[in-house]
Amino acid sequence: MIGRKQRDHKRFAFLVILIVSGLLLASSCSEKKPDPDDYRSYLGDYSYDSSISAMVYEDFDGEGYGILYREVLDFTGYVTHAPLPVLVFFFSPRLGDNAGTTAQVEQIAEDYHDELIVISVNVTKEANIVRHYSVEGVPEFVILKSGSLHDRFGSMSRGSWSPEELSRWIEDGMR
Repeated sequence: MIGRKQRDHKRFAFLVILIVSGLLLASSCSEKKPDPDDYRSYLGDYSYDSSISAMVYEDFDGEGYGILYREVLDFTGYVTHAPLPVLVFFFSPRLGDNAGTTAQVEQIAEDYHDELIVISVNVTKEANIVRHYSVEGVPEFVILKSGSLHDRFGSMSRGSWSPEELSRWIEDGMR
């Protein structure tokens, strides 16, 4: 009788340990859910190949600050929860002048890093966003506030424009 009770207690204890271990393992393996109100939770890894990227001003592993590209996982979530105005830079990798314009936009992202969030959108891969903002040509720029269109640069209707004109437009659009 005592042997049977001990065996039953051991089985019960083993079963309890097994269940508790399984629960602990399952809870440690689950990822922490992002805070939907924190706009940074909509950012992914560092990537220069993403169709939607945020140009973030961050430290280069202790080597100094500069612009790094981070994939935007959810465009709508990111721009809706952004605490600052968002400059969206629509571009096409097929356009020959992109290197010059992209360098200008990176400089703007660095210069205004504490006043403005900058996102680049590849128009060849993001047709829904392009359609939503009625982008007719590239490069094009829009400023969003709380996810809504606040202003459009209209680079196609301007013909030619300078980086200074773009900077003045951005400064006016942030107000």
